[in-house]
Amino acid sequence: MTNSTFRITPELPAWVWALPPATLLDLFDADVAQSAHTRSMQDYYWLQLRQMALHLIVDAPAPPATCTAEFLSRFDPYTLAGLWGGNTYSNTWTGAPGVDRQIAALLDGPQPILSGLLAEFTNRFRLWAVLPDQLHAAVRAVHPDFVFPAIDEEY
Repeated sequence: MTNSTFRITPELPAWVWALPPATLLDLFDADVAQSAHTRSMQDYYWLQLRQMALHLIVDAPAPPATCTAEFLSRFDPYTLAGLWGGNTYSNTWTGAPGVDRQIAALLDGPQPILSGLLAEFTNRFRLWAVLPDQLHAAVRAVHPDFVFPAIDEEY
């Protein structure tokens, strides 16, 4: 399988990772925002956890992700804790106050949301890597005035 174009981690163009955090959050949340009418408490709970997870991943005080693999690595609770100055291997939280409880909430329950979000974004990025027009449309939907680089050199 040496000539395969399949990648475990799909790569998006570098300009995606240069977007401001607020634009990234809007881009990553656009599909869910369209179906924001929750039908049950479970849906509401999932949406709240999803928004909290994306905020912790995108708005971490550590430098922003610069590539797809780095972004996806942030769905690991140990990596996420480190981005906020904490260490989940320690009995005492030393990171940003309250973030330990937020990460614990993301890991709680029979279906921890971080694993589901990792799958969601891996699949979404794979689609965008194969169909860059869909990525462009998604960006245009949240940032209509965005000026795309003349050539997406990664494609």
